[in-house]
Amino acid sequence: MHGPALREFYDREYHFGEDVDRPNPERLWRAVRELEPLAGATLLDLGCGVGWATRLAASRGRVRDAVGLDFSRTALAHAAAGPAGRDALEGSSARIEWVCGDGTALPFADGAFDRAFSFGSMEHFPDVAGGFRELARVLRSGAIAVTVVPNFYVRTAQPVEHRDTAAGWRRLITAAGLEVLRVRADPGPAILKNRRPGRIALRLGLRLLGFVPAFRYQFIFVMRKP
Repeated sequence: MHGPALREFYDREYHFGEDVDRPNPERLWRAVRELEPLAGATLLDLGCGVGWATRLAASRGRVRDAVGLDFSRTALAHAAAGPAGRDALEGSSARIEWVCGDGTALPFADGAFDRAFSFGSMEHFPDVAGGFRELARVLRSGAIAVTVVPNFYVRTAQPVEHRDTAAGWRRLITAAGLEVLRVRADPGPAILKNRRPGRIALRLGLRLLGFVPAFRYQFIFVMRKP
């Protein structure tokens, strides 16, 4: 699935309402804080969804400017309306802009950002390698980026999905000209995210499996542009 059909899926079918109603800000912050120091930085949240990570970077991280970019106009409508942490920006002077755009053809100048973040997004790009090249292009020299991507066995209902091992993701990242500084583990969604017994059992099983390093649920790659 590509182009208009892919956009149609994210505008009409993806569960953004659930992301608004049942967020997991501490899980997101665990990954966002790998970008510290954030104070005074310019941040790109690539595939921002309803805007939780963007707002966390502004409120807790004290970034100066943040751009939340997403392919979905529905996601950005939620983000702009402010459901993602309506009170989270209290005391923050950050300027936040919401941009509809394609992660494989970013509408920004070379070297526009000194921090970038992407959670559960880049694996759904039609051209994953191109997405990493674009990410590298818009980062300044010495900039830090974090991407959170799934292990090879993780599957979702999204129409485009690249799954890989840690070594496979590392190859994609380094081929784009980025240096991997470290790799952390993301434990996955909250076990009690909803009340469906089958899903609870599955999430519990995946959480236990994730204690084995090779079977981490997702990888938090911390990268630097040389």
